Amino acid sequence: MSSVSHARDIQLLVFSLALFWAVLYALRHHRARARRISTLPSLTSSARGPASTELFRSPATRITLDTCHLRYSSTAWNALHQSSTARLAKRGDWRRALQLAYDVGSVLGVLGMLGSVLLLLWTVAQLSGSLYASSGYSRVSSASGIRKRDTIEDDGLISETHAAPALQLIIPGLTTPLHHLPLLLIALLTTQVIHECGHAVAAAIDALPLTSAGVGLTVILPSAFVAFPSDETEALPLRSRARLVSAGAFHNLVFWLALGFAARIGTSALVWPVLGYRDVSQYGRVVVGVDDMSPLYGHLPVGAVIYKVGDEMLAAPEGAAERWDALMSATPSKSQPSLGWCAEEPWYMSQDASCCAARRSAVPSLSCFAAFGEARTERCVDPLRFLQPAATQSVLRCTSAAECGHDQLCVRPRGDQELVTLTMHLPQWMRTSEADAERTVVWQGDRSEVAEEVDLGDWLPSYGWQPMSLPFVWGTLFSYMKMLTLSLYFFNLLPLPVLDGGQLYDTLYEALTAHPSEEHEFVPLSSMEEGAELDDSVPARRALGRSRREKRNRLRRAVHICVLALLGLCVVLSLVNTYL
Repeated sequence: MSSVSHARDIQLLVFSLALFWAVLYALRHHRARARRISTLPSLTSSARGPASTELFRSPATRITLDTCHLRYSSTAWNALHQSSTARLAKRGDWRRALQLAYDVGSVLGVLGMLGSVLLLLWTVAQLSGSLYASSGYSRVSSASGIRKRDTIEDDGLISETHAAPALQLIIPGLTTPLHHLPLLLIALLTTQVIHECGHAVAAAIDALPLTSAGVGLTVILPSAFVAFPSDETEALPLRSRARLVSAGAFHNLVFWLALGFAARIGTSALVWPVLGYRDVSQYGRVVVGVDDMSPLYGHLPVGAVIYKVGDEMLAAPEGAAERWDALMSATPSKSQPSLGWCAEEPWYMSQDASCCAARRSAVPSLSCFAAFGEARTERCVDPLRFLQPAATQSVLRCTSAAECGHDQLCVRPRGDQELVTLTMHLPQWMRTSEADAERTVVWQGDRSEVAEEVDLGDWLPSYGWQPMSLPFVWGTLFSYMKMLTLSLYFFNLLPLPVLDGGQLYDTLYEALTAHPSEEHEFVPLSSMEEGAELDDSVPARRALGRSRREKRNRLRRAVHICVLALLGLCVVLSLVNTYL
């Protein structure tokens, strides 16, 4: 995506969000003012009370707005949850089976909590190593006075080294296309709803009533929640409490396994042909969309099937998608020199060479070419002369001047000239004539930008009226759901106070370190009635119990602080590696 288009989309997003929240706050202010006017002043009320956060209220629904957090809560699901609890109570075999399944979820939750901490440590180590390697490479490069893109091999081709970071944050507009943001938000909300359903089912197993359920929106991020009575939750046995806390992450893990199984058996290959789509993944890539600010817009038709990049066909055993990614990120190799074109020497030498000296050509249609094995033969040539020759003109490919005729040179783009051709096939319903079956587009620039500005898919509709992007949108949403549900599984199990992992850690720690002396102290009722003095050892035991509890609390806080510091360090290192 071009920088202009990217900046425009960011500005539009920020403006839309600001307008959305401004309208909500204006509505809240209007409703609060209307309530104040319609209510008689009270002598006992303060002159100016706190602003009401309520936007809407009904017997079963409440919508509140506070600090850019929109919250919708409802008790409409309470009856369904209560009836499910009653049915489970009547069917003991179902209840025992679910208890066993969610007990397995508790064990997987403990393993996931340990795994999330280890994964966090490993990620921090990997990102630190990647950052150190990048900084070391930069120092060597700057000391030698050579820029990364200026390293030219003996055969005139660029040698680039791309060090991918160990972890990339999902940041729309930076690490993922900005127009994927709606799909990301839908996937995030879906995985959170599945997560909260796990807590609701586990609560029904232990007859814990549901207080409310709903969704929220914080600035732009959606969320879901279920609420239970805090006193009854704390009164649950430790096993039931662990089951309740880990059930959400358990649902995320099961959902991830289900999505993986669906992908494994090739569900898309069964569904899309029935809907009239044809799979072209073995030989090409379907153009699903082109950024409207891209130079390719209007030249790369939506619906065309790209089957050739330069001289390389996309048909490959590993599939066209992987072949495309490899070609668009690959750099020329010495072992496989690229082909050139035979050109008449008098004509070629008469061309201007000004674009070869400038950092950027004043004429965008010209590229700097150089002859094989010939010094001082750089000239500015329109690449379409070779890539799209006239019907009466024959252009031979070559690897050296020996393969060309008399008074001819073998020329090709200079090593620092990014030039690639995209050859595509047009389906029958897109052609304007029989001669329009194939087209060739020449891209001059960084070929990685093509992947950023063009959306490609594997399924081609049989008719023009079918939605071109439907398989692509569903495939992208499927990938995001699969990725986010596993991420939510590990993230929620981190031992932090605001996450399920923090509550699971507290429950486990309480179960493992509980001491009999810290339980309720037994004092005979007759002694209390007679006012007898307690045994001298009772205050000592109580002090010892308080000391143990304080020690546990200090250890909990230490674990929470360490994990939070690791998480913050991981985020910072990920951002730094992303920008490098």
